[in-house]
Amino acid sequence: MSTNTTDERSRSQSANPDESGKGLSAVIALLGLWMIIQAIMFDITATQFGNDVIIGGLLFAVGAYNYSRRSNERVGSIAAASVAALLGLWLIAAPFMFGADAGFTEATNDLAFWNDVIVGLLAFALGAYSAYEAREERKEAENRRTAT
Repeated sequence: MSTNTTDERSRSQSANPDESGKGLSAVIALLGLWMIIQAIMFDITATQFGNDVIIGGLLFAVGAYNYSRRSNERVGSIAAASVAALLGLWLIAAPFMFGADAGFTEATNDLAFWNDVIVGLLAFALGAYSAYEAREERKEAENRRTAT
């Protein structure tokens, strides 16, 4: 009985024949790459460098994971998209929480400060929308499964 339930759940999550949402996931992954590249390019402190590289790596990982799922005609992961949104919130909040010239994410220039905020806004919006889309795709797949 549990195998049937697992098979049904697997089929309901794998119904994404048009690979929708793949572009959103790619942009999230590219934002992660940008965070890593800008950490190398901009004059920032060691703590901000570490923060940007870690967050960038995580954004890249969740974006690439969802891209891979959606490329294989599977529904995107709501959890991965939600993680991207939460990482975006962190990027938005960190410069303001700790200040532009003091604390954990000390920025030595305004460009690095505002880069984190803008990338954070984009990551939050795209991650939240991607999670919403994945939820809707899952509902549609479930409806198709029960209709047959």
